[in-house]
Amino acid sequence: MPGFFHFLNDRSDVYRMGCGASLDSRDIDQLNVVVFGATGMIGGAVIRSLLRTGPKFKVKAVTRTPTSDAARQLAEDGVIIATADLNDSRSLERALNGTSCVFLSTHYWEHLNKDKEIHQGMNAVDACVACDVQHIIFLGAENSKRVTGKDCGYLEAKAAIEEYIVEKSAPGQGYTLNYTFLRLPFLYENLLSLFKPHLVKPDVYALALPLDDTSIECMSINDVGRCVYTIITRPKQYLNKTIRISADRLTVQQMADILTKQIEDKRFVCPKIRTKDYENFEFKGASDLAAMFEFYQVSEHGGDMKLTKKLYGSVSPFDKWVHDNKEKFLDILKEE
Repeated sequence: MPGFFHFLNDRSDVYRMGCGASLDSRDIDQLNVVVFGATGMIGGAVIRSLLRTGPKFKVKAVTRTPTSDAARQLAEDGVIIATADLNDSRSLERALNGTSCVFLSTHYWEHLNKDKEIHQGMNAVDACVACDVQHIIFLGAENSKRVTGKDCGYLEAKAAIEEYIVEKSAPGQGYTLNYTFLRLPFLYENLLSLFKPHLVKPDVYALALPLDDTSIECMSINDVGRCVYTIITRPKQYLNKTIRISADRLTVQQMADILTKQIEDKRFVCPKIRTKDYENFEFKGASDLAAMFEFYQVSEHGGDMKLTKKLYGSVSPFDKWVHDNKEKFLDILKEE
């Protein structure tokens, strides 16, 4: 979900591993890529983008549940399914053996445990080092507590994993590791799931995002996958950097206006929920989300739309995405 945070020091002048040319896919017959979170939305989008090119990639999906419907579908699509657990270092090394590039995402919302996510991320990084992985792309974050003073396990865990990757990538340790940190904006698809509109009266729906009048960077999941594809296939200029991507920037009221215009006979409103009220909502993770949105409101850094279009030239603005997903919205509104 979130992303626009501080850049770490740009280390493009440090091009390690002694195999710079081999990191450009134009010099590789087939690139071995491992995707974590492959049965989730973001990992799935990355895999779809890789599969479009056919035999250029050997794609492996890491999952704890190889017999799940999602894993079976990936296998039918030609993806290699590797059974591994982020809590089991040996299983990770088996999954990463012979891998050129790793797309790593960690999942705080599964357990709401910052220390557990950090441990899992460190296990994955250690496995990358053990298997001589050339390039790790990590969905990271800035430590928001240093800015707001509020605890946010979701962001703090990812920031800690980033710091560990930087530590592991330092020269002179007897091995090498290149990284790209990817900071994501708010994903449009969140409005179809966690932040779906809530019915307040007949045909009127509220977007319950605690942002007041602050605009927010946003983007579609499929476009994230296409940007990652470019980073994987043309990594040189993105090595040892933090990349913040975004396709649009809107207030919640602007989102509501676009939805009202695009979806007939429905009206969407912005209730302007305060973060201090949101953190008292009675569901697990409410305080983390409130702290995250507070960080959104005070952060001085947004996504780089120019860079995003360089990564993928046809990113969808919010209005186009809504137009293309009207039926999905109508389906979730029926559930209210």
